[in-house]
Amino acid sequence: MTKETRISQLIVRYLCGELSDKEREELHAWIEARESHRRLFQELCSLEAVKEDVRAREAVDSKTAVEAMRRRIQESEALEEDVRPTVGSKFRSLRVWVSAAVITLFVSLVGLGGWEYYSHVSKWKGEALAKAEQARQSQIKAGTTKAMLMLSDGRMIRLGSNIKMNKAAVRRALGNSYKGTIVLETPRGGEYSITMTDGTEVCLNAGSRIEYPAVFDGKERRVKTTGEAYFKVAHDADHPFIVETEGQEVKVLGTEFNINAYSEDKVVTTLIRGSIALKPMGSKGGELTLKPGDQAEYDKHNGTATLHSANTEVVSSWTRGKFVFEDQTLGQIMESLSRWYDFRYHFSNPQLASTVFMGSVPRYGNFQNVLHILEMSGGIKFRVRGKNVEVLKE
Repeated sequence: MTKETRISQLIVRYLCGELSDKEREELHAWIEARESHRRLFQELCSLEAVKEDVRAREAVDSKTAVEAMRRRIQESEALEEDVRPTVGSKFRSLRVWVSAAVITLFVSLVGLGGWEYYSHVSKWKGEALAKAEQARQSQIKAGTTKAMLMLSDGRMIRLGSNIKMNKAAVRRALGNSYKGTIVLETPRGGEYSITMTDGTEVCLNAGSRIEYPAVFDGKERRVKTTGEAYFKVAHDADHPFIVETEGQEVKVLGTEFNINAYSEDKVVTTLIRGSIALKPMGSKGGELTLKPGDQAEYDKHNGTATLHSANTEVVSSWTRGKFVFEDQTLGQIMESLSRWYDFRYHFSNPQLASTVFMGSVPRYGNFQNVLHILEMSGGIKFRVRGKNVEVLKE
């Protein structure tokens, strides 16, 4: 094998991501040997070169491509003979030399599967370009920081990702005299974090709502919430913190916990640290006390609760920028993703919704990448049209 063919082969393997450590060192040594090598390598691997290759591959069949390669080799050889060995012409000659060598590699290996190898390269390039373009054009985006703050006098303040502007807008609206109720609501594809006057921090997930007083001035600190919220309650033994949600009441002194009330059937409360007690709203009976790692599932229909242990890292993962799925069905996963990325979905086969998955995807990641991660789990694929996603059996 000539040196020219060897370098050509290494460049092709580089484009396919198949270089071994030894081959990578060999190619690197050639690139570093001369500035002209480095410049030519960059040119051959450029995005524009990739596009041209894909367009060429789509326009011809293998027989026509081989003939075209042979003609280009003849032309490059003729051109090289006419070039005088000046400093500038050496680079042009080298460019012709390597370009011809790349083509020579593909032609010489046709009988040994070389064209299949070239097809593999072109397919890889084509898929990469197609995915990049699809991601660029996709209407489905990850959620952002946004919410609507509503006051009891009817005023509404739209909140976005600029924290300073949000604080200034809220400060102007509340002034020093507002003592009424505040409602904070996040839309699909939105999230928002607040700190109440007592120091309690609350992070609202997409499609959630919390209602609380501008100032806690009673014997207890009481708020109402729907959707999903993560609480870090400021400790105050003399003023217990109470969360009302979907018929359930959670009593807190100072702790961290997550409440998920998205389901039509149940409210899931998970204690991260500290201690909480919950009971049905208006109940005179005993309370169910949770310790860290406990999770209570409250049945909205019959007012009963069941207790079991939970992985708190999984439950709170959404507050750390990830979706972590642990024995969740594809139906549950798609519901969570659709709420955050704000899209509509349906299953081509309803049975797919019951498929159980485990794994994680980035919460702020590109939507196409998220779908790709799920597809790699096997058995499914997705078809995206606008803001509609169809789940298909692979």
